[in-house]
Amino acid sequence: MQRIRIIGVIAVLALAAAACDGGGETTPDDTPAPTDGTGTGGLEDFGESLDADQALVDKALGPVDPSDEESWNIILASIARADQDLDQATIDKAMECWNSQQCDTGTGGETVMGYADGGGDTVNVWRAVSHMEAILQALTYEEIGTIVSTEANFGGPTFDPTIAENDIRFLINRGVDFIVGYPDIGVGLREEVLEAEAAGIPYIPFSAGYVGLPGQEGALIPGEDYLTVVGEDLCALGESFAEVLNTGVGSGEVALLGGTPNNALSLGWQQCAVTGFADEIELVNPPANDNTTTGDTFWSPPAIPGVFQGLLTTNPEIRGWAYEYADGMHIGLQTYADLGIPVENLTVALRTDEQNLFCDWADRDEPTYHIWYSAGGNFQSRVGVTAAMLSLKGAEIPAEVVVPHVMREVTADDCDPDRVNEAVSGTSLVPDSVLELMFAG
Repeated sequence: MQRIRIIGVIAVLALAAAACDGGGETTPDDTPAPTDGTGTGGLEDFGESLDADQALVDKALGPVDPSDEESWNIILASIARADQDLDQATIDKAMECWNSQQCDTGTGGETVMGYADGGGDTVNVWRAVSHMEAILQALTYEEIGTIVSTEANFGGPTFDPTIAENDIRFLINRGVDFIVGYPDIGVGLREEVLEAEAAGIPYIPFSAGYVGLPGQEGALIPGEDYLTVVGEDLCALGESFAEVLNTGVGSGEVALLGGTPNNALSLGWQQCAVTGFADEIELVNPPANDNTTTGDTFWSPPAIPGVFQGLLTTNPEIRGWAYEYADGMHIGLQTYADLGIPVENLTVALRTDEQNLFCDWADRDEPTYHIWYSAGGNFQSRVGVTAAMLSLKGAEIPAEVVVPHVMREVTADDCDPDRVNEAVSGTSLVPDSVLELMFAG
C-alpha cells in the first residue's frame, strides 16, 4: 500500500536568512533546529508572524509534536491570526460573509478569495464551522476585499458530483484569486482544478482533501498540479486508528465508516487502517478494493442511521469502530437503542471531537466503552487561506502542509455541557461570540 508522504520543499528565503545571520542553533548534522515558535522561518518577510498563542495551538491540535518545519511554520502563522477577542464590527462582517455567497470585506483590497465546499453549511455543523474559520482568517488580511463562497450541498444519498464541479467553474468565471475548499469527489474534481490552475488560480484543499491520493489513477499531484494540500498524514492517522482498535478490542469484529464515496480523507486512512489491524481483528465491511472507501455515510445526518442499521443488523457483536466524525458516531448510537443492543465492550477511534458524543459518553458511565479522538481540524481551512496568501506574495509553499495529530482518550473533562452548539468541535478556533450568532435558535 502506498503511503502518503511529505514532499519537502526548502524555503529559499529561510535559507538566505540563516546564512545572513550566521546560523544560530543547529542540530548535530548542521540542519537548522526546528523553530520553537519564536522565530520567523522567513515568513515575516511576507507579513506573517509565528508568535502564535500557545493556548490556541494546544486547543486546535492537542499535545502534538510539530510536523516538518515548513509545514509547522505555516500552521503557526495561521494560528497567530486566530484572535479570539474580536470587535463587534468584525463579528458582524463575518456573519454577513457567512450568510452570503459574496461579501465585501470593507478593506478595499483587490484580492478575491473563493471558498468551495463539496457539501455546504447545511450538511453538518462541522462544515459550517470550517467555513467560518476560513472567513475569519480572510478578514485578517487587508488585501482580501471580497469573499465568494459556493457549497455543493449534495444532500447525502442524492450525491451529484456535477454540483461540485460547477461550483469550481463558477469561481473560475468569477475571477477569484485563489480557492480554498474540500473536494468531496476526490479525483472527480481533476479537470476543474486543472482549469483553475491554468487560469492562474491556486487551489488549496484542507482536511487532507487530495484531488486523488498519490498513486491513484488520474490523481493530481500537489505542488505540481495544484498549490498544496493541508491535512494530516493520512496513513499515520489510519495506523493510529488501527492501534486503538487492536489494543481496545483485542480480538473481535470491527467496522470502518467514511464520508462521501472515495473521498481522499476516508480513503487514505482506511487503506492504512486495514493493513494495520492485528490478525485477531475481523473487519466486517472490508472495502471492495484498494481504491474504494467503505461505510460511506456522506457525513450527512440523514444518511448515517441507515449505514449503522445495515452493519449492526448483520453484525450485532461489533466491538470497535473507526470513523472521522464524532457527531456521526453520536447519531449512529441511536441505532443501538433501536435494535436493543447495549453500548458495552466497545472501542471507538475518531478524528473529530464534537461535544455531544463526549457528553453522551459521560452520561452513560459505562466502564467498558472507550473513545479515542484526535482533533476536529476545523482550523485547517485557516491554514489554507494563509498558505494561499503567502503564495500570492511569492513565498515557497510545501506540496503538503502536514498537520500533526495525536490520539487522546476521552475523559469526563472532554464534555463541555455549556458549548454554544453541542455538535461543535471542542478544538474549533471560532470564538463563542460568533458561534452564538451562527447557531442562534
